[in-house]
Amino acid sequence: MEDELKPVNGTPVPEVLPEVSEAEAEMQPERRQSRLIAGITAAAILVFPFGYLMFSNSHSHKVLASNPAPAAVTDVASLEALARQSPTENNLINLSLGYINSGASVRAIPVLQSVVARDKNSAVAWNDLCVAQTLQHGYAEAIDACNQALTINPAFQLARNNLRWASDERQKTLVVINTADKTTAVHNADFYMAQGLNYIHIGDYDQSIVAWQHVLELSPKSALATNNIGMAYMMKKHPEIAIGWFEKTIVLDPSLQIAKNNLAWAQAELRK
Repeated sequence: MEDELKPVNGTPVPEVLPEVSEAEAEMQPERRQSRLIAGITAAAILVFPFGYLMFSNSHSHKVLASNPAPAAVTDVASLEALARQSPTENNLINLSLGYINSGASVRAIPVLQSVVARDKNSAVAWNDLCVAQTLQHGYAEAIDACNQALTINPAFQLARNNLRWASDERQKTLVVINTADKTTAVHNADFYMAQGLNYIHIGDYDQSIVAWQHVLELSPKSALATNNIGMAYMMKKHPEIAIGWFEKTIVLDPSLQIAKNNLAWAQAELRK
């Protein structure tokens, strides 16, 4: 049996901040967002699709806050309802923690990105974004987020711990890539698919595109590869190129909802 390149799935030790009470929120008026702006943001993040790569590992890690709140408080549906009703920064951060702790870290990412877009000095949101990105194997983005948190608050030990975690996972992925290149006898479509994922994980988007183009050379009708190439271009901030790849994916597999979601995302980014 030939060796296969597997995406790295290490054992994380993430740390996020606990939920923020309304009393604590009242002590931070300078951190509260305009209700109108936050309302628009909350509506968007709760219904707009986030981009997906295909053929990635599922994630079952449960991330706990430093001081977990009672189960009723961390119920995701309740947190979503609260964020819609009162989309303050604190409620959005708490919603993101609910997603992370329930194993849906991919849904936490756009929530936290909306928070830091409005409040670039939220070390808490940057730290938790680092956690969510690392759980999704987005190590380059995670490292950037943790560094942002530490730039804002150099004494933020949780962010320092998570930076070390993300950096360690990135290094493990580099080892996997280098080892597989040397030891895998047959470079088939599965090999290049997994290699592309690992390149995405370390933030080398150009090499991920090269890997998935090799998949298309071996399997020209691979909707997985075309979708992922589109995602790589989204990560490179080129939605105009990504749109073509998502459209090609939908032609190859009209039932692939993820590609339709990614196309809508790319089109929205292009309109900005």
